[in-house]
Amino acid sequence: MNHTIDLRNKNRDQKPLHKAETLKSKKNKQVQPRNISWQAPSFYYNPQKRYLATTIIALLLGAVAILLFNKDALTAIFLILSSLMLVLYATKKPELKDILIDDSGVHVGENSFLYEQLKSFWIDYHPGQNKELSLESKKWYLPYVKVSLENKNPIEIRSWLVSFLPEREHEKSIVDLIGKKIGL
Repeated sequence: MNHTIDLRNKNRDQKPLHKAETLKSKKNKQVQPRNISWQAPSFYYNPQKRYLATTIIALLLGAVAILLFNKDALTAIFLILSSLMLVLYATKKPELKDILIDDSGVHVGENSFLYEQLKSFWIDYHPGQNKELSLESKKWYLPYVKVSLENKNPIEIRSWLVSFLPEREHEKSIVDLIGKKIGL
């Protein structure tokens, strides 16, 4: 339904389109909210676990070989625990998270990443593959935050974020590439 606003007659009160789409400021003026929201899984889920099973078997065989030939129990225990951790992580299903981008920052579930805490952003988009928003954090212990765009328009998100953050290409780390390859 189209709604025409007469810009010449500014004194006349305009009716809002929907009550949910408007916010009241302290001066009781109607303000349109500015945000983009969607739902996405908390991590990339690959149901095909062929490479992951190969990695787990290789870790367990390596643990047995190190235990038998080198008599190094500590390394063998470490490899066994690593393979168990991979098994537990592989069975975990992703949760759907609410993602909101507004004037203050990017909110993923209960975590908020304010623009003051971020250095840059990059949208990794190749047709036919997953679309992903990468946020570079100023925190040394959390260098990149990756958010799946699912079916959102990357151009719309880019046009929003470019007014708050610089756009810089983020290279994928070896850990990211290996994790996606083996199905993590």
